[in-house]
Parts: sequence; C-alpha cells; structure tokens
Amino acid sequence: MLVAVNAHNQHVYALDEQKNTHQKFYCPQCNEPVFLKKGLIKQAHFTHFQNSNCAIFSEGETEEHVLGKSLLYRWFTQQDIPCQLEAYLPNLKQRPDLLIWLDEQTPIAIEFQCSALSAQRMIERTSGYNENGYKVYWVLGHNYHLKDKITKFQRLFVNEHKALGCYFLELHVNLKKLTIHYQICEDGHSSRIACHYYQFKLTEKETNMKKIIQQLDFPSLNYVEEPKKRLVQEHCFLNKGRNYQVPEIVSFQKHIYKCGDSLISLPLEVYLPVKGQLVIKSLPYFWKYIFLEWIMNKSIGDVISKKDFMNKVKCMIKNEEVVFHLMPLISNKYKIKCLENYMALLNERGILVMVSNSEWIVQKKPTRFKNEKEKIDQLSIFDQLFES
Repeated sequence: MLVAVNAHNQHVYALDEQKNTHQKFYCPQCNEPVFLKKGLIKQAHFTHFQNSNCAIFSEGETEEHVLGKSLLYRWFTQQDIPCQLEAYLPNLKQRPDLLIWLDEQTPIAIEFQCSALSAQRMIERTSGYNENGYKVYWVLGHNYHLKDKITKFQRLFVNEHKALGCYFLELHVNLKKLTIHYQICEDGHSSRIACHYYQFKLTEKETNMKKIIQQLDFPSLNYVEEPKKRLVQEHCFLNKGRNYQVPEIVSFQKHIYKCGDSLISLPLEVYLPVKGQLVIKSLPYFWKYIFLEWIMNKSIGDVISKKDFMNKVKCMIKNEEVVFHLMPLISNKYKIKCLENYMALLNERGILVMVSNSEWIVQKKPTRFKNEKEKIDQLSIFDQLFES
C-alpha cells in the first residue's frame, strides 16, 4: 500500500517518506503497525509485518499496480487536481486506487486493474460507486491490454462516450503512457476488433486532463485501423459452419429454411456490418435476419413508428433473438442504439425511407440471390468497394 498513518494520526505517502527515520507507521484500516519499504529497484510502499490479519490491504499487490498508482497520483497532483491514494470509503466498504475531483460536485474513483476479477465483483464495485454519487473509470494493466481480439473479461471494462463510441483505457506503466482505444468495432462474426486510439505520455508537461478532455470531445480519426469487411468470407463462414454442423449456424439455417430462404438466397443486408455491433452477442446474421423478416412481412408503403420499433426490440430481447454481451459500463440506451443503426443502414439501402425522427416507410423488399455465382459476384463487388 502507498498510504499509512503516522504517530500524529496524519496520512502520509510512501513516495514522500524517508527510510530509517525511526517514525512509526500504521495501517489506515486495521491500525496495525506497518513498515516502509524503499529501495533503488522497487516502488516505495508500506507493508504489514508477518502474520497480520488485515482484511482490506492485501500484500499480494503487483509491482505494476503499485507503480501505476504512483504514476497516476503524481500526474494528477502535478496538475493541482485534488487526489487521494487508497482512500477508504466506509459507506461503500471500498477503497479505490485513487480518488480525484475535477469539480466540487462529483468525486471520481480510478481503478487500475492488473489482476483477474470476477464479473460479479466488478459489477458490485461499479454499482457501489454509481449508487453513492461517484463516477468510476477502470484502467487496465499490461495483462489485459487490448490487442486484435477482445476477450470476455476485457468487455467488462469497455465504456461509452457520446463522441468516442465504445472506448477502453489502459496504462503502460513502463512507458508511462495512457492509451485510449475508441470507436471500437467488431469484424463480422469473429471477436477481432478494429479501432482508433490516442496515446498520452504522462511525463510530458503538455499532457494534462484539460487537453485530454478537449481531444476526447472532438476525436481525430488519425491512427485509424478500419475493420476489413469481407462479405465473401462471411458467406463462406456460414457454409463452413453448416458443413461442420456448428450448433448456432445449424439453428440459423433451420430458421431461414422455415421462412423460405437458404444460405444462398440470404439478402446482402444480412451481411453488412452495423455500427455498435460490439455489444451484441447473438450471431450477427441471425438477429439481422429476424429484424429484416419483420420488415419483409409488411407491405410496401407501410409505416413503421418508433413505438413499433421499440416493441419489436423488446420482443426480440424477451425471446432471446438478440442477446447482449455482459458489458456493465454500457447503458441499455447505447445497446438499443445498435439496432437503430441497423434501421439507418436499411434506410441507406433503400429498404426503408425515414420520413421523420420517429417514422419509417417500407419502400422496397430486399433482393434475394438466385444462385451461388450471382451471390459471390455481388459480395465481391462490395468487398472491393470497402477496400477502395
């Protein structure tokens, strides 16, 4: 731990204390004696003596975690941002790694997560903060940095922002850099992702909270990695899944057969990527087809209201025709927005025409493919358009 209490009942930071001063230090939680460890290699910190029974401060803290908290604490305090290390919140029975105030109204908890944590515990801690008037930001350590695929654990810490879309925070302690991945999107059926990112060097004077907030409100599209939209590959994936009897694809195939379709006749709109699809767990072709089927059962010229749309969404959720990933930091409103984005895509394709903010008119039926060659040719054309 980085904070202790001295003989005068004052909170002191390991970073500021000198070794061998004969001062006595105590754990701020259990009041047991602790001692200062400060050398040339490891980050300065306080630790309990052997056989301590303290339940709050675990001595299993990694070097990365200690260094990361110290790095962030120095960065905040150098900007004169009020910051407390390891402040105990008795009403929550929680101890965030850092507690900061960017204004007088809302305290912000910063959690630097370097080790495994159960989804239930993460949700409990997040809910505890939110229900007691705290904002919370989770920053991930080295073992959980985002790469080309996103894991179930990483999804727990994906957040939402009005300008950034889905974003993810990670701290590179050795490099002293904070990375913000944003506009994260998933590549078709796989867990592969593409995103933009910002990287901030925390030791540079010009890197401050004001600058970061300004950049996040008006994100640049530099450092872009666009998802590769390979529609032919998506079609081959479905055929391969059918041949290997993959359960979710077999289930999808049975459904479309009942509706008079096949993997060949499936319209193009079932394959096209949708903004925000990262939050949906269901097979993308399946939920899009069910949505499209609902529209196809209407007549040309029929009006679809926002209320009709919401009723359909609720029905799909109830019937588990669309299932969302466990992503506690993503609001239900944001998840529903993904389905609204599909309506916008159908509007672009001319299937629907938006006549107001709350109404669409069915303009035409989606085109079915007649044979494999016709479909591959058409999908290839779209692949080429995406690549250009």
